[in-house]
Order: sequence, then C-alpha cells, then structure tokens
Amino acid sequence: MNAPQDLNPRIATITDIEALERVPLEERIVSWNVNELIRIGCELNPDKAAIQYIEDGDPASPCVTVSYRELQRQARQAANLFHALGVRDADCVFYLLPSMPQLFVVTMAGLETGITHGANWMLKADHWVELIRASKAKVVVALGPTPGYEIWESLQSVRDQLEGIRIFSVQGPGGKVLPDSDLDLAMAKHPGDRLTFKRVVKADDVGAYVHSGGTTGAPKLVRILHRGMAYKCWANAVVMGHGPDDVIFADYPMFHVAGFFGRGILALAHGMTILIPHPMGARDKKFIANYWKFVEKFRVSLMSGVPTTLSVLAKNPPTGEDVSSMRKYMCTGSTAMPAEVAKEIEEATGVRVLATYGATEFTQNVSQGPKDGDPRYGSGGLRIPYTQIRTVLLEGNGRIVRDCKTDEIGAVIIKGPSITPGYVDEKFNEGMFVDGWINNGDLGRIDAEGYLWLTGRAKDLIIRGGHNIDPTMIEETLRRHKAVLLVAAVSKPDAYAGELPVAYVQLVKGSTTTGEEIAEFARQHITERAAAPKDVYILDEMPLTDVGKPSKVHLRHDAARRAFAGALGAVLGQEQSFEVAVGTDATHGTAATIAIAAPAARRAGLEQKIHDVMKAYTMHYSIRWAQ
Repeated sequence: MNAPQDLNPRIATITDIEALERVPLEERIVSWNVNELIRIGCELNPDKAAIQYIEDGDPASPCVTVSYRELQRQARQAANLFHALGVRDADCVFYLLPSMPQLFVVTMAGLETGITHGANWMLKADHWVELIRASKAKVVVALGPTPGYEIWESLQSVRDQLEGIRIFSVQGPGGKVLPDSDLDLAMAKHPGDRLTFKRVVKADDVGAYVHSGGTTGAPKLVRILHRGMAYKCWANAVVMGHGPDDVIFADYPMFHVAGFFGRGILALAHGMTILIPHPMGARDKKFIANYWKFVEKFRVSLMSGVPTTLSVLAKNPPTGEDVSSMRKYMCTGSTAMPAEVAKEIEEATGVRVLATYGATEFTQNVSQGPKDGDPRYGSGGLRIPYTQIRTVLLEGNGRIVRDCKTDEIGAVIIKGPSITPGYVDEKFNEGMFVDGWINNGDLGRIDAEGYLWLTGRAKDLIIRGGHNIDPTMIEETLRRHKAVLLVAAVSKPDAYAGELPVAYVQLVKGSTTTGEEIAEFARQHITERAAAPKDVYILDEMPLTDVGKPSKVHLRHDAARRAFAGALGAVLGQEQSFEVAVGTDATHGTAATIAIAAPAARRAGLEQKIHDVMKAYTMHYSIRWAQ
C-alpha cells in the first residue's frame, strides 16, 4: 500500500496539472478498493462526527451526531447481514432513502458486500421495479411509513413483482418502526466489530450503479468501478484541497452522482464531517432560508449548491452570520450557471465559484476551475490530473477526422481512470466510445490556457437546476395524447433554473386542443415532476431534418428567442420595439442578437436594462442598434 500523498498542492494553471502527472498514478493511489479507502477515513479520528443530522431544516433543532466509530460499526453490521442473505460481488443492494444517517450505512454496506445502488425515490413504483430487475438486486432498503413521504406505500403496491427479494424498512422522521422488516433490528443480530466474511476487490470490479437521466422503459444504469471511485477520491481531493477538517453539506440528491460520490464516498474516504440539514437537502425551503445560520453554527467549510440554489443564495447573502469557516472557493457541478451569479456569490461572501464539467458516466467531474487560479467564469475549468480531454471533428459515422485547433468548436471526448466501461444494458453502449475515448455528446472548445468551454450539446439532455431530464420521457408521454401527431421536447433558457423543458407539438389534423391542455396532460402522466414541460407550443408544421426527424436545433433557438423576448419585453415595455434572433456562429456556438430601434440619447439606458436581463443567462448576446 502506498503512503498518503499531499492533497493540497497549488493548482493555478495547466502547468500545475502536468507537473502532478510526472508521478505515475499508481504511486498516488493508496488502494484501488474503495472499501479500504473508507476504512482509512473512518479510522483517522474514530470519535469525530462523521454525520450531523437535522430533521427539519432548522439549525436550532436537535442534532443527531454519528461518530465515525459508530458509523463503521453499523456499516459492518449491515454488511454482515447482507452477506448472510446471499449478497456477493456481482449482487446489488438497492435503496430508496432520502438523506439520513442510515443512507450512509447502507451505501457502505452495499459496497462491502457487492454493488451499491441508491435510486431516485421520487420516481414511480413501476420504474423502481425496472431498476431493481436491471440491477439484479437481492436486497431492497426503503424508508418506512413516514409523514410527508409515500416511499413505503408505493413499494408495497409493487411488492408482488419483487418475489425472492428481501425488503427492509428504515424509520423516518416521525415514522413507524415495522418490527418484521426494520433494518436496525435485523442488523443488531450481527457483529459490528468485524466483517464475518472476506472479499477480494479488484480495481475493475463494479462498485456501484447510478442511473443517468430519466428512466423511460429500460433503466439506464451506469456502471461505476472501484478504479474510478478510488482515483476520484484522490483527484477530487487534490483539485479541492479536501481534508479531514472539512465540514460539507449533504444537500444534493444522494441518488445523483454528485451526491452519492461527492458528498458520500469522497467525504467518507477523507474523514470529513457530513452535515445533513434536512432529508430533502436543498429542496427544503427552510434549509435554504437558514443556509448561512447552518454555516455559522456547524462551521461549514465548503459552500455547495446547484445553480438554482446558488442563484437564491446570491440574492440572499449573509446578514451578519459568521461565515469565516468557509474556504475561499467552492465548486458547482454545472457549467450552465450564469457567470453573473458566480460573481455575485464572490462579492457577497468572498467565495470563488469553480464550475466543473462532469457526468454520471465520468464518475462526476473531469474538469474544474483551478482553486488557486482564475476560475474564468463561464468555463468548465481545467482538466483534472491524469484525465485527458480533447475537442475533435467527427465524421457522420462517429470517427475522428482530426483534433480541433485552439478555440475551435468540436465534440468533447474524454479518456481517464474514472470513465465508466458502459451501461448495464448493452444497447445504450452503441456509439458511446470512439477510439477508446468516451463521447458524451457535448460540444465545446479548449482555449490556449487549457480551459474547457462548453458551447452546446449534441445530445438533447435538458438540465434543470442540476436535474438531468431525458427529453424522450416527455416525448413518449405526450405521444400518448390522442391529439398529438408529432412532438419534440427541448430546453428553454431560464434565469433561475438554467434550463426548463418545453415541448413543441404538431396536432392530428382536425384536432382543436390547446397547449395548456397538453401541458396539463403532461403534468398528470410524466413520472418525474421536474420533467413536465413548462410550456407546450402548437405548430402548424413541425420543422424536420433531412432524415425526417424534428429539427431540435431550430426548436431550441425558437425556445430561446421566446424566453429572451418575454424577459426583455417585461423590462423594456410595450412602447419599445425590438426583435430577438437566436442562431449559431463560429465563435460562440449558439448566440442571441437583439435588434432595437432607439435614438443615440436613449441607448445607454436601454443597453443597461438589456444587460440586467441577459446577464442571468449563459448565452452570448449582442445588440444591433437602429434609429
């Protein structure tokens, strides 16, 4: 086993990344078994708080504290229980739990015995069944009957489809204990001072499944390897300077890779304190209202949040709370965050926002703004050590034609130790890799200093406040409406959430339904509430590509035009005429042009009003003046 490495080197430029890479990666990784890394983290200071848990989003409420010693004891009990039930290397422990201490116990135990898989507990029950079957789960752990949640009741509605699978319940806030299925009662029958089994874990063993995007039909489960997690336990700690003195919020959904890994595995492996402010995390409005009070009371060192959360915090900065415990930088997992929000956060708190570029398929991020350098707001930062990023031009068959020049837009492809070997369902792997590099469907450019700038997505994934939405889910649902002939779902820019889903529909001839009626149909039938389209636009004729598919590029431009025109109209007023056009240029990718007629004397004031609106969006814009 190698000795631990310095986890806080200076990283300001791509040269610093290259300097780190002069040492072979094998010499930097303590172990390729993530269970071993978590054990090391637990034993750094066994009596330290591993988890601090508040049930109601109020920092003044009672706090449940779980030490690393107790967390490790419970995780061993659960692992011994799961092993006794037959869970082995290739078997899955599946769980439906909001953020609470038992989630971490089950995560660790699942890793120890086989494959761990925390699923989105807000999906419908029939989708859980698909995920359970696809993952070949032997054990399911779910939140028991709890006020405000319907997880247990929904699971019971499909229990007859889960024959042969052992199901355990976990008591929730104000919930009931079910003696026949209670996980804690079952764990208590097993030792917690040791594991009763031995297991040899190899670097390329699957350690976790994380489902990517929405689930439509067959589940899209990403295989996450021990190699990828072990590498990222080192790499992410290096680019952020993580250490055991850190206190981090568990405010992301823990079924998302940023929660599961960034606020779970990574934090445990480095002996950090994980603060759970509410089982719903940042979805709880009381927690967001008390955000700075949590920072002050629990001495949080790492500010966090998706763009939606950060936008709210930027408008509600500290009002006298002592936030001196926070580091002078933080990261957020979305390059879609408006640069103005990042600047406002820095002005209000002194914390620089380091945007990252990542995906479930990458085991979280592959690039990040440098902690000791210029974040270059709007960029995805520099590649992390030992991971390679290229921009290339591709042929129609997906083959690489050549590497792009500096600042030339092309397909973003990645290679590195954390890249998934693929999906559980092999049909999703077609076209995923090109010459050994993963092509996740994003477009971008790399500047002369090595910063990555995302300019668009070849894929149609919609990212609403950090929530990944598969447009296929929307389209398949709306196609079931009797009046819908053709449908295409795309993203619409939004000043708060980054993107919102909207749908374009061509009706069956003779139909007279409205966009509002179809939108209501979507809200009633779409599995994920966040995926219900904000607006449904009815077209006389759907624009199509040469091969007869809806032209989503055209529709995205139209959605952006509508969004900007609406936002600008509300500020400029009905008396000021203007037009918005959205298209693609060679420098900025998608860009907006605002044509406005005004005398020279009024232009400065109008330009400021336009800037105040457009600064909330990531899209480049220009103004074309006319008399």
